[in-house]
Formats: sequence, structure tokens, C-alpha cells
Amino acid sequence: MEKLKKINKRYLHISIIIFGIVFIFLSAFHANIWFDESYSVAIAKHSFSEIWTITGNDVHPPLYYWMLHIIWMIFGNQVMVFRLFSVLAIAILGILGYTHIRKDFGEKVGILFSFLIYFLPVMCTYSQEIRMYSWSCLIVTLLAIYGYRLYKSVKDKKEVKLQNKNLILFGIFSIAACYIHYYALAVAGIINFFLLIYFIKNRKENAKILRNFIILAVIQIILYIPWLLYLKGQVAHVEGGFWITFGISTLVEVPSFQFRRQLDSNFVFDANTIIALVAALAMYVYVGYRIYKAKKEKEEMKPGVLALVLYVLVIIAVLMISFAMKQSILFARYLLVITGLYAFGLAFFMAKEKRKWVTIVIYAIIFILGCISNVTNITINYDDSNMKQIEYLRENIKPEDIIIYSNIGNGGVIAAFFPDNKQYFYNGGYWDVEEAYKAYGPGMETVYSYEDIIKDYHGRIWLIDSENCGLYNEFPKEGLKTIVEPIEFKTKYQNYTYTMVLLEKE
Repeated sequence: MEKLKKINKRYLHISIIIFGIVFIFLSAFHANIWFDESYSVAIAKHSFSEIWTITGNDVHPPLYYWMLHIIWMIFGNQVMVFRLFSVLAIAILGILGYTHIRKDFGEKVGILFSFLIYFLPVMCTYSQEIRMYSWSCLIVTLLAIYGYRLYKSVKDKKEVKLQNKNLILFGIFSIAACYIHYYALAVAGIINFFLLIYFIKNRKENAKILRNFIILAVIQIILYIPWLLYLKGQVAHVEGGFWITFGISTLVEVPSFQFRRQLDSNFVFDANTIIALVAALAMYVYVGYRIYKAKKEKEEMKPGVLALVLYVLVIIAVLMISFAMKQSILFARYLLVITGLYAFGLAFFMAKEKRKWVTIVIYAIIFILGCISNVTNITINYDDSNMKQIEYLRENIKPEDIIIYSNIGNGGVIAAFFPDNKQYFYNGGYWDVEEAYKAYGPGMETVYSYEDIIKDYHGRIWLIDSENCGLYNEFPKEGLKTIVEPIEFKTKYQNYTYTMVLLEKE
């Protein structure tokens, strides 16, 4: 009977994985992009060395862009393929519930982990971003898994071959984490530090593993040294002024992130915000209760506690760095990087619930919220309005036409879709972005004067504006005639507005 139950649980787990993968892919088959995604799409066409230099002048490490460049080399400039590549990481992450979590912590924890990865409301939105978040999440989770396996294999005096295997895999995922996102770097630093302390503390029994771990640490440092110069410059850039702010939105979005469909550009206390916050706080209270019960009943707690403590420590570390820099770098969207830790911590303590009805209620609430999130995504992502501006421009633009924009938000999208047309970003605010925006090059240049663009130019000029037509109103029109009056396009995806004007200079 017990054997039959195990088989049934395995079939249930496999069913959740299959259904979950289909679920997160449902809304991903589209080619819409917004500014952040346009940067990834644009930089993917550059060589490995160019990506290293360009992203060094931005605010992220290069590994994800290198991975995207490999996808570009195989499939070409296919936005949908880039997006599916992001979702693939979360598909694999959920499978870890079966291949790794189940083996290490039991069927129930593995099933709950896979379920949370696929159905937490945030997952079907940010798993699709053509950004480094989903792959960072997968790498960080693998880093934590092999860090814990290394600790356990040494603690339980497993064979040296297994210890070395865990050590090598831990080292690979550790350096990968350092090069994919700075929140992942924080996780790698914290886990390496605590493992080092543990091995030093137990050096009499584990002298060889301590030596090997120190060698691994030195190798990681050597491999990261080439990036330190760029990291220093990025820190200086952020200290000089960054777009992230700390306020009431941060206090609400950080604790409730995993229960939100998407962060709103203009924070409001609407129904979605309240539901996400209430659901998240209820889950924290429930997990706190389960921790209390586990302690009282002397149940195993360490793995779940370690995951949640690590999650919180990363946030604390980010807050401390923000305080030191006098510039916030705590942003809820970046928490997707450590959401694998969050999901495991929840799954570990939820698995201790002996009342079936409680487990069913939690499953049902998360599933319903996940479905609402995904239905909203499907409605938005497949709306007919999203590609009208691209279709219009494709039908009317000529190879020799130039494009000018002063709003890099919608301008970046145009740059990603029309890399063969010469383009100019008018940087009227004199932002320190020229080197970073070489991602859009060589087709796009950053300029500081309209006259520099048009003084020696003769031909057609497309102005890509936002809703207020600020660029069109201030653009010098002497010697130019208007071929197409302002035409406006509004998209459901990210609520972008594009106003297009066609001018001509003889």
C-alpha cells in the first residue's frame, strides 16, 4: 500500500510539472517587448567581447547577455525565441522539484516546490521577461542545492567522490551566479562564507575538504577579478543617481512580490495590490506558525530555515549596501532571482501540514491567483494593439530613412525592431548612458543636439514620440515638410504610447 502511494505521488508530481510547464508557456508566444527587453534584444547581436564592454557600462553582469548571444547565433533576431528561452529556465526550475528536491527532502516538499514555482502569480509574468531574472533564479537555486548537498555530504561523511562532485558543481553555479545578477552574487557570497566558516570550524575532521574549498574560493576570486573594474564603475554610476527609489511602494511590493502579477509603473493601492499583500502576509503568518509547531514537536527545520534566512539575508545585504551608497538598489522585481529559495522555504514547512483541508485551501488560493494572473497576461500579451506600431512602420519605412526619438522607452523598442535604419536618441537630459546604449549600435547613436543630426542630412525623417508630442513640438522644422501628420498607437503591453511623424528635408 505504501509503495502504491509513492507511485501515485510520483504521477501526481509529474502531472503538476507537465501542467505547470504548459501553464507558464500559455502567454509567452508573442513578440512584444518593452524598454528593458529591447536592451536585451539589441545587445544579443553583439560579439562576446563587445557585450562584456557594453554591459560593463550598464548596471548588470554579462553572463545572461552571452547566453542570449548564443541563442541569437542559432536562431537569429527572433524575439519570441528569446522569450521562450527565458520561460525555459522556470520550466527547468520546476523540474528540480522532482529531480533534486524530492530526492533530498521527500515527495511532499518536491511536489509543493514544483507547484509554487509554476503557479505563484508572479511566475507567469516575470518568467517571460527577456531579461536575466529567470535564469538567475535557476542558477541561484542550483547553487543553494549543491551548497547544501556539499554541506550534508561532508557532515554525514559520505564518500570523497560525492563530496568532490558536489564541490565542483557548487563552484560552477557559484561563479555563474556572480556573473549573472548582483542579487545572485550576494547569495553566492553568503553561502561561500558560511560554508567556509563551517569547514574551518570542523577542520580536524575535514582537513582535505577545507583545503579543496579554499582552492575553489581562490579560483572563484581569480575568475571574478576581470569584472571588478567594471563593478567599481557600475557602483560609481549608481551612486551618481539611479532610477530606483525607496518608499511606501517598496514596503508593500517587497513582501508581496511573489503574489503579484506585475509591478505597476505608478504604484497605487488598488485591489490587486491589496489582494497580493493580504495573501503574502497570510502565508508569512502560516509559515511562522508551522515553524513554531516544528520546533515544538522537534521536527527537522534546518533546510527550510536556512532557505528563508538566506532569502532575508540577501534583502538585508541589499539594504545595507543601499544605505552605504545613499542610493536604493532594493527593487521587488529583482527578488525573482531569489524566489527559488522563497518557494523552497514555503514548500518545506507547508509539507509538514497534517490537515489535508488546510493544504487543499492553500493549493486552491495560489492556483486561483495564478490563473487570474495568467488570464490577465494572455489578454494583454495577445491584444491586437501591441504590434500595430511596428507593422505600420514596417509597411511605410524605407531603408534610407532615419529615425529620431527622445524617449528611450519606446525608442529602444523601435531600435530593437529596426536595427538596419540609422537612428538617433536625443539625450536632452544629458544622462550618462552613451556607452551603455551602444547596445543599440551601430545603428543607433546618442546625440545631444538636433542640429547635429539634420544639418547635413537630406531625406525622410521619422520622429518617434510619446503621447505629449514633446519631440515633434520642439523639433526644428525649418526647411522640412511634414509628409505624415502625428499618428498615435497605444499598446496594452506595458501601456506604451507611440506617436509617429514623418518629415522630409530636401
